[in-house]
Amino acid sequence: MSFSPKGSLNEKELLPYTDEETEYLSVLADEQEQHVLSKEFDEFGDNESFEEYTYESPDKLHRKPFYRRKKVIITCAIGTVIFLAVFLPIFIVFILPKIAQLLLNSASMEIIQLNMTNPGETAMTVSVAAQVGGIPKIFSADMEFTEEILVHWQGLTIGSMNLDPVHVKGGKGDILQATGFTIANTTAFAAFVKDMLASDGFAWTLTSKATLKTLGQTIKNLEVNKVLNMNGLSNFSNMKILSFDLPSDAPDGALLSIQVSIANPSPIGMSLGTITLDMNFETAYLGRVVAKNATLIGGQPMILTLEGTLLRQTDPVHLQELSLLMSNYLGSIVTLATAQGVSVFPDGVNAVSWLTSAILATTMTVPLLAPEPLNVIQGLDIKDMSLAIGPEAPWAPTTSSNAVSAVFKLPFNISINITELANTTMTLIYKGTPLANLTSAVWNQTASDMKNNNIVFTLPPSLLSVVDNAHDAFQAFLTEVVQNTSSGFDITGSADSVVTTSMGIVRLKVPFSSTITLNGIGFASSSPTISNVTVTGGSTEYITLSVNVGINNPSIFSVDAGPVTLQMSGTAEGLSGVMGEAVLPSFKLTPGLTNLMAEVHFHTSDTAFRDAFFSQFVLGATFDCVITGNDQSTNIVSMVPVLEAVSMKTKVSGMIPAPRLIASGNGAPNIGSVLGNRQIPLSFTITNPLQTALSINTINSQVSWRQNVFGTVLADNPFLIPVGETLASPTMVLQAPMTLQFGIFLVSTFLPANLGVLTGTIVDVDTISTIGITVGGSANVGYVSNINYT
Repeated sequence: MSFSPKGSLNEKELLPYTDEETEYLSVLADEQEQHVLSKEFDEFGDNESFEEYTYESPDKLHRKPFYRRKKVIITCAIGTVIFLAVFLPIFIVFILPKIAQLLLNSASMEIIQLNMTNPGETAMTVSVAAQVGGIPKIFSADMEFTEEILVHWQGLTIGSMNLDPVHVKGGKGDILQATGFTIANTTAFAAFVKDMLASDGFAWTLTSKATLKTLGQTIKNLEVNKVLNMNGLSNFSNMKILSFDLPSDAPDGALLSIQVSIANPSPIGMSLGTITLDMNFETAYLGRVVAKNATLIGGQPMILTLEGTLLRQTDPVHLQELSLLMSNYLGSIVTLATAQGVSVFPDGVNAVSWLTSAILATTMTVPLLAPEPLNVIQGLDIKDMSLAIGPEAPWAPTTSSNAVSAVFKLPFNISINITELANTTMTLIYKGTPLANLTSAVWNQTASDMKNNNIVFTLPPSLLSVVDNAHDAFQAFLTEVVQNTSSGFDITGSADSVVTTSMGIVRLKVPFSSTITLNGIGFASSSPTISNVTVTGGSTEYITLSVNVGINNPSIFSVDAGPVTLQMSGTAEGLSGVMGEAVLPSFKLTPGLTNLMAEVHFHTSDTAFRDAFFSQFVLGATFDCVITGNDQSTNIVSMVPVLEAVSMKTKVSGMIPAPRLIASGNGAPNIGSVLGNRQIPLSFTITNPLQTALSINTINSQVSWRQNVFGTVLADNPFLIPVGETLASPTMVLQAPMTLQFGIFLVSTFLPANLGVLTGTIVDVDTISTIGITVGGSANVGYVSNINYT
């Protein structure tokens, strides 16, 4: 089906081409139909794929673009074929080799490992691991070395070798093969090996010819010229001692065995075989050592076991140097000995001149250092230690010890005989903080058992100077020792020794380190005993009591802290209160049970507690007490927090046996006083059980007979009783009740049972008394209290 738009022209009128030129003679109607349909799809943007002509007006069509014409396309295709036919041969023959050479020049080459084995005078085997890189990843190629690779060093050709073809893909290629290496110039090669062993780095230049196959083409006669910068061995400077041993005595000294690890930063490795070295330290020749089966591998550490003899030294200077070397080793101080090359036999038998020349020119530095710190003096044990602290030097107490023992053991299996120990220094360390240094320890040769390497030191009285920044740690240490049942600290130090060995008489500075675990005094869990409580005096401020304080000290420490004042609190008749202070004129503890004399100053602001305590004290009661410290307990600055932490429970007994305070009473009744005003004159006989004067100020007694109230005594007539005496009180009055009921009681009950009372017969009565007293003198001199006495 076809149609023409309204007003359209016929085909001949529409197209300005001849029939032969037009391409659309038979499809005009179809094109016109598509043109109409395309307008219907304009809003969807789909018409462009259909139209070949567009109209500016209904009467004019555009021409098709020239590049889409068949003639143009055919012309371009023919031109391209002609261009490629001419250009490609030119590119392949002239341009591609230049590009290949440029890529080869810019490529990198790295020797990862090159190990030389089976070395001979003019040849050896090398195992090569290398990598070629720096080539654009878009290229894949095979490179073949068409000539031997010449190795140059400092402008000299030192050798040559052959390498297999290298396949390059993804910008890099690997070389991994074993090949022969021909030494071109033994003198130059010997100089190279010396330089490689001695220097930090060196450079090789590799030259050769190569063929490159890439992009289906083979490019020949490419020049290879690569400079390779590699690390040297720096005279084996990266050496580490794995072990240092003197396994036994030898006729001319001691057998020596040193195992070392030598880092190899260079990619070059070499079979060394048997190496002989001469050991020296400063001016002393120590001896000769041999290492067998030595193999240096590129980029890997070499383990050598050097065995030989450490020679006996007789020269005083050399003995001094040997002593320093051994002391430094024992003290974990790096000591630089040297090892000079003597010979090398790669196969264990035959020498190679260029390798021997290099080894003879090599001097290794051997850093003698123990792999782990050595502890030569072990099992340190302190038998006793005293510590005396005074206010004038709170951070420099005087310390001493009768016995500090240890086991002396050198890490060598050679015969030794210690003939002298001196200049012993010790550092006390508490929880990582150095507290103080001791420099006065003396070797007690008599008490030591040298056959079993058991050493005993004594420590004469000397100052223990606490480090300035360790005051808090020192106080914490003392507090732990005083409060806890277990404590500890570390000791490090050294001692100078004179030791006879198979290598000669050496002077060694021997280090030591030990952890000391010991018993503490344990105030926090101990209960001191308080006995022999005696009232010895009184003042207007307090009553003075003398007591004996027993403290058990399970530790090794003797402590002398001078005068100490502690607080005492207690309970009496259900009342609690502060009793006063316990003053110890000399707070000096020794291991075991220590008995200390103390003076208790009894005073309290609670009068009820005061009267209850003193009343029970006279009656021989036992009190629960607590002894505590405070910031006023001592005038020694370093001891303040130590005593502040003190808190001990104990029991305090009263006067045992309990004294009979009112020994007796004596009344003088008559018929008139009994039946008249009922006032009976009487006096008490009172004993002073104290070790100080006792003043009886007032007596308030309730008198009863067979549980019947008989009267009251109210006396206010002070009298003083000297120490240990018993005196009768001034005459007092017993006032019987004036009631009719009491009169009937007298007539009907009391007098019939006690008719003799009117003529002086003694009658037993009961009294409940409150006695006002002053301890230590009269009321204005001593301490005032009341005693409730039955």
